Amino acid sequence: MEHTILAFLKFGNLKNMTDLFNNGTIYMNPIQYFRKIEDAELRGDKYEGASGIINSTSGNFKIPGIEQEFNFQHLHLIESYKEVVGNIYSLYSISSHGFANPLGFKLDQQNERFGTHCVMIKDNAHFLKRIEEELKKRELHFHHGFIEYYDKKIKSGKVTLFEKPKEFEYQKEFRFYVEHTEIEPLVIQIGSLENCAQLITMEEAMSISLGKGG
Repeated sequence: MEHTILAFLKFGNLKNMTDLFNNGTIYMNPIQYFRKIEDAELRGDKYEGASGIINSTSGNFKIPGIEQEFNFQHLHLIESYKEVVGNIYSLYSISSHGFANPLGFKLDQQNERFGTHCVMIKDNAHFLKRIEEELKKRELHFHHGFIEYYDKKIKSGKVTLFEKPKEFEYQKEFRFYVEHTEIEPLVIQIGSLENCAQLITMEEAMSISLGKGG
C-alpha cells in the first residue's frame, strides 16, 4: 500500500540542524550505536538489529518420576547477531502511514527530547532523491521505508530492520538503511535545503498546523 507523505521533520540541536539546512549534511550512525545507548527509549533501542523475538505463553509441566506439577512463567527472548552492520538515518514522517488524517496531526511532546530545533522538509520527494543520488554515487546499497511498530510482549517470529517496539511509535519513523561494513558513522552532504525545507525551533514544530483535522 502506498502512503502520502506531507512532510519530514528532523530534530536536533541548533548546530546540527543548521548544518543540515545549510549544507544538507546527513549523519548516519551505525546500528551498533543505537543498540548501546541508554536514554529512556529516545534514540537507544536494545531491540535494534534484532533478528527475531520469542514470546512463550505461561503453562505447566511434569518431570517424569515426580507427580508434582510445575508452573513456568512467560519467557521473552531476543535473537540477535553479536554485531549488526549498516547505518541508519531516521526522519519523523507526517504521512498517511502514521496518521488517519495527516492534515490534522499533532506532534507528541516526547519528541521535544530530541533537541531545540527542527528542519521541516516540505518537498520530501526532492529531498529523498538527493540522498538516493549521493548514495548511488558512492556505490552504497540502501533501502528506505516506514517503520512498523509491534508489541514486544506479544510478537514472536522474525524481526526486520524496519520494525521497532511500539514504545517508539510516537517517533513516526521513516528510515534509510545503508549497507556499510564499517561500524562507524557515515556522513554525506546533499547541498543546501533552502529550496525544500525550513529551519524552525522545536517550540514552533510543536505547533505545526497543516490543515484542519477531521
